[in-house]
Amino acid sequence: MLTTSGNLNKQIIRLAWPVFFQNLGRSLAIAILDSFWIGKLGSEHLAALAVGTFLSWGAYALGELVPIGTNALVSQAVGAKEPDSAKHIGTLNLINSVLWGIIIAAIMIPLLPVLYNFTNLDTPKAVLANEFLFPILVLLPFVILFETGSAIFRGHGNTQTPFRLLLIIFTLKSILSPLLIFTFNLGIRGASIATMVSYGSVFMIELVLLKKHGLITSLKKKVDSIITETRFHWKVTKETIKIGLPLSLEGLAFSFIYIFVSRYVADFGTTGLAALGIGHRSEAIPYQVGEAFAVTASIVVGQNIGAGNIERANTGTWRVLYLSWIPMLFYGLLLFFFPAEIAGIFTTDQAVIETAKVYNMIAAFSIFFAMCEQIFSGAFAGAGNSLPPLAISLPITALRIPLAALLAPVYGMNGIWIAIFSTSISKGILIAVWWKLGRWKKRKFALGNLPKEPVESPIEKFDIH
Repeated sequence: MLTTSGNLNKQIIRLAWPVFFQNLGRSLAIAILDSFWIGKLGSEHLAALAVGTFLSWGAYALGELVPIGTNALVSQAVGAKEPDSAKHIGTLNLINSVLWGIIIAAIMIPLLPVLYNFTNLDTPKAVLANEFLFPILVLLPFVILFETGSAIFRGHGNTQTPFRLLLIIFTLKSILSPLLIFTFNLGIRGASIATMVSYGSVFMIELVLLKKHGLITSLKKKVDSIITETRFHWKVTKETIKIGLPLSLEGLAFSFIYIFVSRYVADFGTTGLAALGIGHRSEAIPYQVGEAFAVTASIVVGQNIGAGNIERANTGTWRVLYLSWIPMLFYGLLLFFFPAEIAGIFTTDQAVIETAKVYNMIAAFSIFFAMCEQIFSGAFAGAGNSLPPLAISLPITALRIPLAALLAPVYGMNGIWIAIFSTSISKGILIAVWWKLGRWKKRKFALGNLPKEPVESPIEKFDIH
């Protein structure tokens, strides 16, 4: 679906609702289902899962480099009416997904013992966290491939196909998690294996659909041409990295900053770590909703910049933000008025519930500012300029470390909650102001800068700077 003309509100809703439910399904499949089943193994497992989840965020954040760049570039190609360029970008980045996943695993696996030390995990919890993380890192290309395939569909304005595929992943995950955790006695590692196997299986279906819709070319031919046409392929890869890397680094920094924050949480024992993990799972739904609208903003901005409709790109971004606040209002009311009940979904430990309850009540207000950060980050990515979100998020999120160190001794766990949410609110305000300044509007859709591919599409006409 093209967003370059017609009713913006209807187009945003048609694009957003499948991504909304896809991300809601992802939240249920990965975060909430894992917490539900692993919580039955005990608070020790739940605490290890909290740290393991922070570290897995780092891997997933780095993995998003390729899907983010793909979504933006394919959207721009579609808006510029360059279908052959869109095919080439999508096909090449499926290959890049595998290579990038292998690189991430090769870097992170040797670092895991060091990372566990940073969180002050005792040996039993570190062993459990490692059991959860290792399958994720080894099988990470499955997730990146699926997300890149989804980005190709979304760049063409098709958000419903990725949603339907995610439903299949959720179904598989729902079946495999208890089976592997309890029936096959794999414990905490069964949860992550179930996730990765589900993603890998459904990607094969996605690949068939991409070919059927004519959105990619031959993967075999593209692999064969990697060496012979290095300069041609590098141009697209470089643009993908330029768009995707800043947001990936932002997500990675977020994950590693939480490793340091976890050091102060660990001072409050298993109760603190478990409460932090539950708090993040309570926020998982609004976070995934925000990601859904961020993807929509990226599509709207990318397609309209490709078509040269700069003001429509700006108007569309603000519309996306306002529409995103509607579901957040309902969820915020739930978090504020039923904080203990939501925390109680994941554990029966009363001390953990009481600690997580305060987190949920503060989150009820901060999620509106989190929407700002996510949606404008998506809009900047669609414009091909991902540096502003990184410039804002990295230093302000890093402030959580000294704030936690200062406030935790005075206010206990509530001091850590204050450190987290005060910085979240600040980021949302600042990124909205930066977008309002409008410097991104000066970015142009440049043509004719790529070398000509001997056989395939005329992508030499397509480039973003």
